[in-house]
Amino acid sequence: MGIRILDPTVAQQVAAGEVVDRPASVVKELVENSLDAGASRIEVELVEGGTARILVRDNGSGMTPEDARLCVLRHATSKIRSVEDLESVSTLGFRGEALPSIASVSAFQLITATGEGPGTRVVVDGGSEARVSPATHPKGTTVLVDRLFYNVPARRAFLKGPRAERAAVVEVLTHISVAHPEVAFRVAEGSREHLSLPAAADLLERLAQLHGVAKARAMRRVEYEAGAFRVEGYAALPSLTESSRAHQTVAVNGRWVRGDNLHRGLDDAYRATVPAGRYPPVALRISVDPRRVDVNVHPTKQLVRFSDERAARAAVAAAVRSAIEWRPPAPASAPPRSPARSFTQERFAPPRVAEARPAYQAPPPRDLREVREEISRASRPLSEPPPAAPEELPGRGALPDLQELRVIGQLAAGYILVEDPEALWIVDQHVAHERAILDRLRGSESPAQVQNLLVPEVVELSPAEAEAAAEGLEELAVYGFEAEPFGPRSFRVTAAPSTLVEGGDVAGAFKDALAAISGTEPGHRREDRILATIACHSAVKMGDRLSLKEMESLIRDWLTSRLPATCPHGRSICYRMSLAEIGRKMDRR
Repeated sequence: MGIRILDPTVAQQVAAGEVVDRPASVVKELVENSLDAGASRIEVELVEGGTARILVRDNGSGMTPEDARLCVLRHATSKIRSVEDLESVSTLGFRGEALPSIASVSAFQLITATGEGPGTRVVVDGGSEARVSPATHPKGTTVLVDRLFYNVPARRAFLKGPRAERAAVVEVLTHISVAHPEVAFRVAEGSREHLSLPAAADLLERLAQLHGVAKARAMRRVEYEAGAFRVEGYAALPSLTESSRAHQTVAVNGRWVRGDNLHRGLDDAYRATVPAGRYPPVALRISVDPRRVDVNVHPTKQLVRFSDERAARAAVAAAVRSAIEWRPPAPASAPPRSPARSFTQERFAPPRVAEARPAYQAPPPRDLREVREEISRASRPLSEPPPAAPEELPGRGALPDLQELRVIGQLAAGYILVEDPEALWIVDQHVAHERAILDRLRGSESPAQVQNLLVPEVVELSPAEAEAAAEGLEELAVYGFEAEPFGPRSFRVTAAPSTLVEGGDVAGAFKDALAAISGTEPGHRREDRILATIACHSAVKMGDRLSLKEMESLIRDWLTSRLPATCPHGRSICYRMSLAEIGRKMDRR
């Protein structure tokens, strides 16, 4: 088979796959065009999550008839003129690929007007030649995308269900709205509004609209400048975390981007202050000379590359760290601070890291295999044969016999000290309890035990979370959560798994379970994640003081679980110090 030049229509559909892969990417491209046109209000209407129809309407500058005719041609753009312009792109769109790509894989219609003279209608069906005619339309532009991928069945087969596609659209608009708080956004399907954000006075007001006033007040102002980078916005204190990066928005020169390097900068800022797999909400706007950032890395323009990647990562980390670090109160001789500043710093200031960490510092770890072999040898007589295959009781070979243990106290209100005849064991009370609860939840063949709450908990959700919750209440009920809508983005939890009700974090578990059912994991992995979430939020916490009987009960439940060596997230539960090791440390031979 010889080499041939592709038919222009086929080539256009192939290229469209780089720009458009689902309704959310269509909405992103159209909304960015609206922002470039100076729109102050953008509305999105969906049918079947956008798989059947997408309508995007704005009140921007609109287009002249000639511009409207050209906008659906490949590489037609008003935003750059020469190669040199690529070095200083200041608009969200510039490649001239979005509209022709969308028009090649849908039944496409655009109506626009500048407010001076008649408007223009442009119709393109699956990449065919554009049909242009006069139309009546207020100043601005409306784009209608029907039957996305109707002429590319292979690509349409990869679309998810309406619920998942709708949630992806809401997530995209949520991030873009954070990057542009001065613009009003609305997303609706039929008579139901999934996102309704009036124009905000500033970024903090936009965050309050999205996440609620309480969360917005728990975020610290970020103002930082280093070298070529200026970083401003808000970052949550380490005490406020989510189970995914969905609440972390980073914009570069007004463009919402996804950058692994920038996310690593956020992780650097919060390292040693938040557990693995938890992500504090962040809204950052990075300003940098356009010549120092390449936005032409990918047709979606969501990946960017900096001329100095290391400096970009360091700037993000330093900016967030400077905002969330605890600062000691000013000395008595210092002039008093304003009431507003004093309230923000003192009410939400986290404790010193040194004070929050346990007083005991373990010695530097040795090779893990060596330690496990030593523990295993020390916990059985020398004449005893090696333990059975790990499949029988995974992780148990290194643990002591329950009958030989004696609980002797609690360290730093977070660690239980246990002794056996030959060693001291330091047990993390939270993860040990978490493991015991998870084992009990997994071992139960009956439905989750549910307990009604004396006072229902009202949980505030983001627009994307509220959308997922509305669709997932039945599945959440399987795991013991009974909830009902209580406002546009609030849900009232009236019952919860019994393990959570006494001292557990019902709201946190509800949100994390919601994130799990919204994910794409297979059914059994999703169930494991939800049960682990319930166990984590039910367990005693670091800082909880326990009585001797409570500690003995916790240790007994932990050691009789099926997998007592590690917690559900893979962390070690205990640390063993043999008497021989203690003797060496004390110079006893």
